[in-house]
Amino acid sequence: MKTQSSVLNHYFRPVELALLGIILITLLADAVLLLSSGQKVFYFAYSGQLIFAALMFGLSFIYRWSGRSERIATVTMSTGLFMIFTSAMALLNYLFLPNLRPTLDLWLVSLDASLGYNWVDAVTWSVSYPLVNDILGYAYLSNLYQIVILIILLGFSGRIYALHGMILTLTLSGAVTVLFWILFPSIGPSALFPLPESVISKSQQIVGTAYGKELTDLLYHGTAMIMPNDARGLISFPSFHTVMALAGMWYSRSVKWLFPFFLLLNLAVLPAVLVHGGHHLVDIPAGMAVFALCAWATERFQQRFDRQGKTIVSRRLQKTSMSHPA
Repeated sequence: MKTQSSVLNHYFRPVELALLGIILITLLADAVLLLSSGQKVFYFAYSGQLIFAALMFGLSFIYRWSGRSERIATVTMSTGLFMIFTSAMALLNYLFLPNLRPTLDLWLVSLDASLGYNWVDAVTWSVSYPLVNDILGYAYLSNLYQIVILIILLGFSGRIYALHGMILTLTLSGAVTVLFWILFPSIGPSALFPLPESVISKSQQIVGTAYGKELTDLLYHGTAMIMPNDARGLISFPSFHTVMALAGMWYSRSVKWLFPFFLLLNLAVLPAVLVHGGHHLVDIPAGMAVFALCAWATERFQQRFDRQGKTIVSRRLQKTSMSHPA
């Protein structure tokens, strides 16, 4: 008779168990806050995400139980876990609204000024080069699509260690940025500085002055009903878009034909974070620091706990590639 530990190890890899633990803690925090605050949530709106995640988990269990494809099992498990985590953490972020703690924005603006940076000037410069402005906008919007592409490519090419590293790094980074924002909120310069009408009409900003006003209202008044489809990115400092850009560059290194493209694309994401993301300049190095810390912690975790898991995965990949083409 299999022990509970052996059953868990059969269906979950060490990194996946770590992700599951983080998710359960986040969901527990969500539940406690919901019960204590009385905040209204449109639960039905989460049904699509939950059904899709359940489908991913089901496919993963089937493929691991049958031993048919470790690659499919890993891709589907990683997708399901990451989706549940992002939904649970976004809900946690909203459950702390209104957040009446003093914001860091004036201090961040002063730091930017000491570096010679002004957000209005940066956006004004960007709109004077329409092609550059459009490219930066598309680069900014590409972040999440890049992560999806990497989950698929790393998983189906057998780069399981890299895939697990990316998902755990993003999960840890997401938790750090949200928890930091809960204690030290910031909403970015788009909420502080109005842009000239001539700039607004040309910029087609993703996060502009109007968006900044919405964030300010959410910060100080909250929302009557939490609905995932209407959720806004609340966090300015540190920049999570920067985290995702660095993750795209770092974890695409092993895919030689993809890495140069992702490198160029994510180098464009960094200035896009400023002009299209409505961020302070110092949000970027802060995002870099969060990524570096969480990537280091992930690597240490994998070296300590995932060596056996890596061996098991390698054997399963060899077995399934010989008997069942993935």
